[in-house]
Amino acid sequence: MNALRTLVSAIAVAALLATGLAAPPGTAAPARGGHLVIATPASSEPASMDGQVDPYTSTWLFNSFVSDPLVVLTPQAKYVPGLAASWSVTSGGKVWMLKLRPNVKFQDGTPVDAEAVKFNIDRVMNPQTHSALMADYLGAKSFLKGDAVDKSTVRLIYSAPVPALLFGLSIFPIWSPDAVKKLGTNFQQHLVGEGAYTMTEWIKGDHVKFTRHPEYSGLPSVQGHAGAAYLESITIRFVGDEGVLGQVLKSGEVNMVMGLPSQALASYKNNADFSVTAGYQPGNGLQFVFNTSKPPLDNLKVRQALRYAYDQNKMNQTLYDGNYVVVKGPLTKYSLYYWQGAENSYPYSVEKSKALLDEAGWKLNPRTAVREKDDKPLALTMTMLHHKEIGEYLAAQFRSVGVTLKIEIVPGPVQLQRVLSGDFEIMYERLRSFEPDVLFAEFNSKNNKPGGWAWTRFQNAALDETLQKTQETSDPDTRAKLFTDAQKMITEFALGLPTLDDPQYFAMRKAVKGFKLGATGNWFFANDMYVEP
Repeated sequence: MNALRTLVSAIAVAALLATGLAAPPGTAAPARGGHLVIATPASSEPASMDGQVDPYTSTWLFNSFVSDPLVVLTPQAKYVPGLAASWSVTSGGKVWMLKLRPNVKFQDGTPVDAEAVKFNIDRVMNPQTHSALMADYLGAKSFLKGDAVDKSTVRLIYSAPVPALLFGLSIFPIWSPDAVKKLGTNFQQHLVGEGAYTMTEWIKGDHVKFTRHPEYSGLPSVQGHAGAAYLESITIRFVGDEGVLGQVLKSGEVNMVMGLPSQALASYKNNADFSVTAGYQPGNGLQFVFNTSKPPLDNLKVRQALRYAYDQNKMNQTLYDGNYVVVKGPLTKYSLYYWQGAENSYPYSVEKSKALLDEAGWKLNPRTAVREKDDKPLALTMTMLHHKEIGEYLAAQFRSVGVTLKIEIVPGPVQLQRVLSGDFEIMYERLRSFEPDVLFAEFNSKNNKPGGWAWTRFQNAALDETLQKTQETSDPDTRAKLFTDAQKMITEFALGLPTLDDPQYFAMRKAVKGFKLGATGNWFFANDMYVEP
């Protein structure tokens, strides 16, 4: 009987610990803490650590350690309270009221109140902040004003509905106004939010470190325990060599890898010392868009010929043993309102590709095996940040139809400068979002502006009108039809080269506990994580 009581007591304690609740009096609960060290590709390092400015998802993830969002997108793809305890929408989707959680403070002791949230909204909407993408997510095109109705209530007023606003609020970091004003241009190196961790060190090109904030009050919607986070620190190490990134977890230098190369998967998947989780991502895949303002890419037949000239399925098997996801259109199949017809678009056909290039006036020079027109060779340059092997594979495929493709790898800031100046032909462009409004950002011609994402420089009245309508309704059925029509047109006009999508593989040692993958596949929640001694 005593043995039975002991067993029952042990099970009860285990259950309490699993839910994050404190153990009963007199029971010694195991300490939960530790230092999480994560290796991730060097290309994930932001140019700015301020996610109100920097347009990359890695920045928003790192910011989430320092600042909770107003709204949380849960792993179950539901929007739930964050800093905003509740919200309501009136006037046909044009007026939003956000009721803030009471008694929450920034890490510098100042209050997270309505005036602070208004300051952050106004900062993003200010063109001088250069927050083009974040501003788009927050409805900049129809934004009229934000008001602090009272200490805990924020009102956002728009001239038209903002269907994807909740997603924007879920990635929007809220900063201390006092810190932003005090630090100025140095703020990005000393972020001050209200979150579970403070950013204590950023050595560019090497690592960024976050340290537990002991006065943090918790995030009940996704956190299984009360109060401060478990981990003492989170260090993100930026690793430039894929070979090193694939082996560094085994060496013991880190206890987690975010973005494990697919080539290294086999050695971890069946190893009892490690666990591997795959995050499948909505939005664009590894997409390369055409600068349609530059010959010969201003010619539809040339663009369509390039679409027929490669086989994504074979690419996936050859380069990644089938561990990537094939993408045939402007969105991955994990995206909301995905158009299934993309699967049958541009089936691999060397003959069709050659015929289209002939029709466009590019004739094969038998001596060089390169197509020419007006004594100029058909030679293009693809500019990319990473995944050079995909570019090299495309170059080999294009060579078979008489097209020369040069590959160049550049860092993110250089990429954005090239886009601004228009000095590119084929450019890597990828946005990831739970909502498919990335298509509006990328393919509506009004977004061809400094800081905008319409990099193709393509203009078509029907496409612009369809994409504009997606931004004017919150009805899911209407949005589904409009986004389907937009995907069809983007594909028909061959505005880029969709290739594959790399699942975000998270690998970690068994000692790492409490990992919680987000709904977008490249996001995770760290508040319940700890590392066993």
